[in-house]
Amino acid sequence: MTKLLNIFKKKKTLEERVKDIQKGDERDKNNLIEEYIPFIKKVVSNQLGQYIEIENNDGFSIGLMAFNEAIEKYDEKRGNFLTFASVVIKSRLIDQFRSGAKRPSEVYISELECENTMATESFEKRVETRLDIATLVENMKEYGVSLEDLIKEAPKHKDTRIIAINIGKYIFENNYLKEKFLKTKNLPTIDIMKELCVSKKVIQRSRKFIIAIILILNSDLDTLKEYISYSERRELNDLQGQYNRDLSR
Repeated sequence: MTKLLNIFKKKKTLEERVKDIQKGDERDKNNLIEEYIPFIKKVVSNQLGQYIEIENNDGFSIGLMAFNEAIEKYDEKRGNFLTFASVVIKSRLIDQFRSGAKRPSEVYISELECENTMATESFEKRVETRLDIATLVENMKEYGVSLEDLIKEAPKHKDTRIIAINIGKYIFENNYLKEKFLKTKNLPTIDIMKELCVSKKVIQRSRKFIIAIILILNSDLDTLKEYISYSERRELNDLQGQYNRDLSR
């Protein structure tokens, strides 16, 4: 009878197992790490761009320690444990091999101009930033925008970036325009042209960047909201500095 009842017992989720391990279940911790060795190998191999062996491999050792660290630092607010663990592993690998050539994940962050601000932040903050970017990438798919699109088409000039950020903020803060954007999955270009007196060319040239700005503002991705504020302040300060230098000539 006991065996029969055990069949109907609810199986613990991975996240529940991790929480129990954090409470002191060391035995299951070892079991969990052993079970997810294939997962660790896959993440490390993808990050390094080559298949790795378990034996005598520095990358795998770093991945193993990072997975253990993820178990210790995981919080259910971070969502899916494997997503969190993957980010921790990649972050540790990047930290270890930072002196070498840039890898895709490093470009992934630096192209969004987070690299410099992240350098002085805690490890937990950097992990949170990478998780927020991963969430943004998923959200952008609905709007036909990929990370590669965003990197390629992000405004290169300071004044263009400020205009794009301001357009995104204007749409977000205007309920009618925001709802129209979220419903149609497209920028309300005609409305923006009329209300902000900007040309269609200006909007279209920064379209994907503006979409990303609105999606960030309409989310709980706090690290990316900080990036927007930081970027806007920096660009304005740079432009003010340039204006002052021009006046002094």
